[in-house]
Amino acid sequence: MPGGIITVVSATGDVYFVNTKGEEIIEPSKDIEVKIKEEFPGMTLRDAVDEAQRYASGAIRKKVEQKRRGHDCMLIVKNIKVDYKIKYGFQGRGDLTKELFYAAGEQIIKKGDRGEEFFWIKEGIVEIDHVEYHPGQVFGRAAFSDGVRKKDAFAKTDTLLIAIDREHPDLVNKIPVILEKFAEEVEQIRKIRPKAKIDAISL
Repeated sequence: MPGGIITVVSATGDVYFVNTKGEEIIEPSKDIEVKIKEEFPGMTLRDAVDEAQRYASGAIRKKVEQKRRGHDCMLIVKNIKVDYKIKYGFQGRGDLTKELFYAAGEQIIKKGDRGEEFFWIKEGIVEIDHVEYHPGQVFGRAAFSDGVRKKDAFAKTDTLLIAIDREHPDLVNKIPVILEKFAEEVEQIRKIRPKAKIDAISL
């Protein structure tokens, strides 16, 4: 499951008609609106929005395609804005979300430390007790219990994480999905360590 999902209802953008020299040869079409009823996923909420904007660019270009008939020119779409609702993801809040970079080999979590946040992998690979975690996966379940980390976690490659505080208001509606992700994590570990008990593999 991706880290961010948005539902787009519409988008607007400006279209410029330029020749191979980059010169405008037709009056630009401004604020072209298209209706879109699609869901867009991404590793993060920002990635989902970027994907939606790429999709909207094509829809806007198609809507004004006929205007360039008889002209040898390119269509360039700029200033794309998408009207969307967050289905799943976390709004950026400086006090409750932050990006953290770890170089390969660096320790992310130390067993016994306390933590009030869980982590979303944006880029890279994290290793916890010989199990690899990849982009789109989460770890740090202890944030929702006693806050004491149960395992060491290391960056296996250069890694970019999104740390999300357990007090983030978005969690009110997203806890079920977070728990689903943690359940996937447990199943992944069980395949490698079939005799492990849940308590033993809880991070």
